[in-house]
Amino acid sequence: MKMIFIIPIAISCLIACKSNKDTLPPTPPATDTTVYASTAFIADTACTLGLVFCSKFEETTWRSVWDDYDGNPAPINQVIVNNGPFNIAGNHVMQLRVPAGRGGADLVKVFPQTYDKLYARWYEYWEPGYDFNAANHGSSLAAGDRNFLGQSGIRPNGSDFASSGFEPQVSGNYTGVPALYTYYRGMYQDCVDPNGQCWGDHFPCFVGSNYCTNPDHVTQSSKQPPVLKTGRWYRIELMIDMGAPVTNAADANGVLNFWIDGVEYGPWNKMWFRTSADLKLSILSLALFHHGQHSTKGVLIDNVAVSVNKL
Repeated sequence: MKMIFIIPIAISCLIACKSNKDTLPPTPPATDTTVYASTAFIADTACTLGLVFCSKFEETTWRSVWDDYDGNPAPINQVIVNNGPFNIAGNHVMQLRVPAGRGGADLVKVFPQTYDKLYARWYEYWEPGYDFNAANHGSSLAAGDRNFLGQSGIRPNGSDFASSGFEPQVSGNYTGVPALYTYYRGMYQDCVDPNGQCWGDHFPCFVGSNYCTNPDHVTQSSKQPPVLKTGRWYRIELMIDMGAPVTNAADANGVLNFWIDGVEYGPWNKMWFRTSADLKLSILSLALFHHGQHSTKGVLIDNVAVSVNKL
């Protein structure tokens, strides 16, 4: 059974677009600049008006955009020079590396407003030497108060919190295959007690028939996510529609979905995210967490955007 943990971090400003680079650390470029080459997403290189949030890590003082409680200390969080997903010389990206042992590195953005439906997009690069066999958790959208970030082992009650995070799995033939690790009112896959102790559901579900009891949630060969590889960029997009607040799963109409490099691997419909209309999407967490032993290599992140519309 998996436990999720994300270090809590502070409220920050609304929108960040390209700016000066005076205060960035003098880190040498990453040696591998393999690009996800597609002109279809060239618009992702710009922060445009109308976005809920945007950061390309080109801010003069990038920490002011996130303003985390822990101050995003280097080398756990570090902006470095890297050509990025569009092979732009002098580009900057966020590098997340976890110190030896159990722990994490992250950035948290608390939105100044809350939302019933959001899309979050970022580009992510697993560094050469990253160990996909090491149990991990990744980046997510979340609803509810920031103090619930890192909450694990319980089923949300529909008015407190919900979250869904993109992460490569550590499960036999599915090692390195990404899924959405999701906490929500209707979770059922890994519950010792449906009214108490639960761990997150996987979408798509491929952890065995004892867990994957809803056929609508089982991975389909036609929509099998790819095995992630080191040394290349991926365009990741996550969508959560909280649906109507209802008192039972039968009436739920929430939706969960994700895309990799523009290819859709959902949607999952009839998701029971909430019982209260006050529970809304409020947080983006860009994260890497390891439960135990892992390699010294981490992930690079760039071109982050959040919108009420598909990106």
